[in-house]
Amino acid sequence: MSAIQTRTARIDLREDHIVVARLGDGVQTVDDARENLAACVRLAAPDRKALLVDIRAARPLLPEVRHQYMGERLDASFAAMGLLVRGNPLGVTMGNVYLKIARPGIPTHIFTQEPKALAWLRRRS
Repeated sequence: MSAIQTRTARIDLREDHIVVARLGDGVQTVDDARENLAACVRLAAPDRKALLVDIRAARPLLPEVRHQYMGERLDASFAAMGLLVRGNPLGVTMGNVYLKIARPGIPTHIFTQEPKALAWLRRRS
């Protein structure tokens, strides 16, 4: 298992080849988002792996920061993405806002329980 710690996230490559990015509770900048995504891509290479993004501890992102987490780089580097949110209305709303804006071109699903997210991602990697 490999791991990268950034200023605002911990990114791990699990033994089952799922990249897990856990965003912390600090305020993220555009540079933080670029660094976090680059770390995820680095751990996924050279294959397209599944990605679990845990935003349960994260603060809402500014639009320009959110924009860094979407687009072709996400689609080119990952086979599927699970978004792990808090199991409350705010958490689910944050997840839905991200997905509505990002519109990833890969299979994507919102989860409130990590074991369910990992099981879903294993079937897609």
